[in-house]
Amino acid sequence: MPAERKYEALQSWDESDRTVTQMGYFNWRPRFLEVFNKPAVFTIVFAMGNLAMIMSYSILSLIIPTLESVFNLNSKQTGFILMANDISGMIAAIFMANYCSARKTRWIAIGMLIVVISALVPASTTLFAEYPKPQMGNVSAVTSEYETEQDKQYGICNETITNAEEKREAGEYAVRNHSYYWMFILGSLLQGIGATPPGIAGSTYMDEIFPQKMFGIAISLLYVIAFLGFPISMMLGAVYLQYYVTLDPPPGLTVQDKEWVGAWWMGMFYPSIAVLFLSFFVGLFPRQMPAAKKVLKDKIKKGITSANEKRQELGRSLKEI
Repeated sequence: MPAERKYEALQSWDESDRTVTQMGYFNWRPRFLEVFNKPAVFTIVFAMGNLAMIMSYSILSLIIPTLESVFNLNSKQTGFILMANDISGMIAAIFMANYCSARKTRWIAIGMLIVVISALVPASTTLFAEYPKPQMGNVSAVTSEYETEQDKQYGICNETITNAEEKREAGEYAVRNHSYYWMFILGSLLQGIGATPPGIAGSTYMDEIFPQKMFGIAISLLYVIAFLGFPISMMLGAVYLQYYVTLDPPPGLTVQDKEWVGAWWMGMFYPSIAVLFLSFFVGLFPRQMPAAKKVLKDKIKKGITSANEKRQELGRSLKEI
């Protein structure tokens, strides 16, 4: 749409309609929220939402080895989990480019909610999945029960038989968990769909509410904060993996044991709660901020002036020729 037509559509809005310029949902537009109805506040809230969203799905690259062992996944399957969001994101971008122009903040909030679901779906598998039991050889207290050399030898023989059975069971539990593989695919597909509206509508909304000189600074701040999501996610993920997946480790099992399964789901669950909280505030922002008309008018005026000057210069050049 040309800038002139866009400005005419903006001028034709009825300013008495509170749903256009005031913060809130539907007919709930309390006056105290207008304190936050500023471009800087939106940028901070949106940047924090982007940070939390990136943290919720960047943790996948850290927990891939855990998922491969617990859910009996191979490299091809984990690779498809990591790329499924790109496929759904490309498809969603085609539709979002045409349909997210009216209520950008609502589309951003909806996208953030989809990202929350995309994180909770794979994280919920920890409620149903089976996890390995500690082998007797890894429990240090076992050998301390035997006092004589003869008891130790007998215990070692018994332990060997027990370990063989447990190793067989360890392989079976991962095979049974493999059925949850599609929940990770679903989560990745939803993540690609959910991340598309904030990426498209967010930058467009910021372009409408910031002057030309400030827009570059605001968008740079947005991306700088977003880039911090990956390293923060990696650091917190290393901490989460120090906790057992069920938060209640079997007696005698420690982090050094190969049967240890870290709490990989925390890296998805906690950031998604933050995204859920921030999506509510993003959705509060109006279709257009009060300062948007002046900003858009100045941009259009500069564009029209620049075009007129070029036409005048072209005319003078033709006369000189």
